[in-house]
Amino acid sequence: MNTKTIAMIKAGMLIIGLAMSTQSFSSVISYSGETTFQNALTGEFTLINLDSPPLSSYASGYRVEDAAPSANFASLGIDFINVNAQVVDGQGYQIPKAGRDRLIFNGTGFDGNIAFNLLSPVNGIGAWSNLIDGGVIKAYDGLGLSGNLIGTAALGAGSFGGLISSNSVRSVEITCDFNSDLKCGVFDIQFGTVSSVPVPAAIWLFSSGLLALIGFGRNRSKST
Repeated sequence: MNTKTIAMIKAGMLIIGLAMSTQSFSSVISYSGETTFQNALTGEFTLINLDSPPLSSYASGYRVEDAAPSANFASLGIDFINVNAQVVDGQGYQIPKAGRDRLIFNGTGFDGNIAFNLLSPVNGIGAWSNLIDGGVIKAYDGLGLSGNLIGTAALGAGSFGGLISSNSVRSVEITCDFNSDLKCGVFDIQFGTVSSVPVPAAIWLFSSGLLALIGFGRNRSKST
């Protein structure tokens, strides 16, 4: 084995080691499928259904930071901050999920982008958007949108978006910037914990390809 091949092997193993080390400490995986996201959460899990008790008992138009609803949200594990967003019913025609009729009005076209603290650390955060509109879910490792932005997930029009991180998520902002009116509706906010975060397939493909390249270099050195 010549020195060039040895150097290639060492460099390759160093790159793989760094990639896997980084992955183990700051892995973030985004999801566009709700079922896949929920199945990946191996610990505690909460789904906030605006159309079920206790939240369904409030008349349409209530605000998330009003005293009574705020206490109910807190009992479920979240504390809305910055924007006292409105929850409105009669929205079933633009919700692509059966049994849902209420939306949290979101975006700077309304009162601003919703944000909330997680009262206990979580690893996964997800939500749905109404038809036509969407935005981005931003997860932070500090309360009040402080600390590091540890991951984002696209919240497509009328679809689910979520992410799971190896770092604890403590606060979240959901933007609404799909089109020019900067308005959207959010429902079925959900979150949970995991025992370990799976490594994305891209890392395994990268590692396998690099190992194959190293193997090719070793075989070539033997034939020369």
